[in-house]
Amino acid sequence: MRSQLFLVTTLLVGALSVGGCGNLPFLSQGNAQPTASPAASSGNAATPAPPTSAAEQPTQAPENTSAPTMPAIPLPAGGTPSAPPIGGAPTIPIPQSQANLAQLESYRMTVVSKMSGKTTDGKTIDSQTTYTQAMHRPSKTGYTLVVEDKPGAPSTRSELYSVGDMLYIYQRQDGKEICQPGMMAGMGDMLRGIADAMTAPVQTGTAQLVNSGETVNGVLTDRYTLDQETINQFGATVEKADLWVARDGGYLVKYDLTIKVTSNTAGWAEMLGGGAQVSEGTIVYNWTLEDINKTTITLPSVCNEQTVGVDLPLPQGTVVDIAMPNTTMGKVNTSIDSVLSFFKTEYPKLGYELTYEYGDAQNGYILEFKKGSDQVMVQFSPMPDGSVQITLSRS
Repeated sequence: MRSQLFLVTTLLVGALSVGGCGNLPFLSQGNAQPTASPAASSGNAATPAPPTSAAEQPTQAPENTSAPTMPAIPLPAGGTPSAPPIGGAPTIPIPQSQANLAQLESYRMTVVSKMSGKTTDGKTIDSQTTYTQAMHRPSKTGYTLVVEDKPGAPSTRSELYSVGDMLYIYQRQDGKEICQPGMMAGMGDMLRGIADAMTAPVQTGTAQLVNSGETVNGVLTDRYTLDQETINQFGATVEKADLWVARDGGYLVKYDLTIKVTSNTAGWAEMLGGGAQVSEGTIVYNWTLEDINKTTITLPSVCNEQTVGVDLPLPQGTVVDIAMPNTTMGKVNTSIDSVLSFFKTEYPKLGYELTYEYGDAQNGYILEFKKGSDQVMVQFSPMPDGSVQITLSRS
C-alpha cells in the first residue's frame, strides 16, 4: 500500500510542480482573472498535432504592422480611461494575462523567461524557462508544458494534458512514451488556477498609448508602454515594457519586458544569481498569445491506452475524488460498520476471497481480497465530518 500512497503523492506533486517550475517571482501577479470553466463538450475530440514542438522553442511574434492613422482608442473590456496627461498619451488600466480570455474558443499562450549575466566571481548566468498553456474549450481540453534550460544541467520538461477532470502526466524516456492518468474533482479549474499564477506578466498600474492599429499574431491591437509610475514599482532599470492589447476583446496579445540588474538592485540580483553575488545581468520576459480560435490539442495515444481506477463496486453513494492507475479514492456518508459489511458481503459474490482483515471501527480497516492472480486492497476509515474515506487499490 505504501507504493500506492506514493503514487497518489506523485500525481498531486506532479500537477502542482508545474506552478513551481515556471513561476516568475519577480513579477507581480496583480489581480489575474481566472479563466471561466469551458462549455460542455461537443463530443468531438480535437485531432491535429499537439503544440509541443512550438512550445520547445520560443515563439517569435510576427512583425508588427503599423497603421498610418490614430483612430479613437478602444479599451480592454472593463477598462476605464484615465484623463490623458497634458501633452501626453491616453492611458489605460493594465489588463492581466488571463483577463478576458474566457471569450476565446481556443488559444496557445507562450511565456519565455531568459536570465543572463555575470557573477562577481566571473561565472556566466544563462538560463531560460519556457511555459506553454494551450486551451480548447469545446472539447474541455488543456495542455501545459514547462521546459527549463540551465548551463551544465539537462533540460527538464513537465508535460500535462487535461480533459475535463482527467489529468495526464506525460513523459518520454529512453525513446518510450509514459502516460500516468488520474481523475480529480475540479482538475481543469486547478490547472487553470496554476496558469493564472504563472502567467501574470505585469504589475498593476497603467500604460500609455504608443501606437494604435498594429497587427500582432493576426489580431488588430493597440500598443502601450507602462507609464513611469508603474515602472517605478519594479525597483530596477526597465529598458523595455511594451504590451499589445486586442482592439476587439481587450485581452493581452503580446508583452515584452526587459530589466537590467546590477549588484545594487535589491531582490532582482539575488533572484538572478540564485544565491551568488551578481555584478550585472538582464532579465527578458516575452509573453505571446497565438493561434487564437485555431488551437487544437491531441491527447497522445498512449494516454488513451491506460486504465484509470479500479473497476469494482463501491458502497452506494460513494463520491470518487481521485482515480488513477489501479487506485480509486472517495468518500461516502454512511457508518463505517455499513462499509465493512458491504465489502465483506458483496466482494465474495464477485468471486473474491477475503484473505486478510485488520482494524476497528475507531481507526479504520484494511481488507485484502484475492481472485486468482487479481489482488485488491481496501482501506477505509472514519473522517471528522462523519463520512468514511475509502481507498481501493489493485496490485
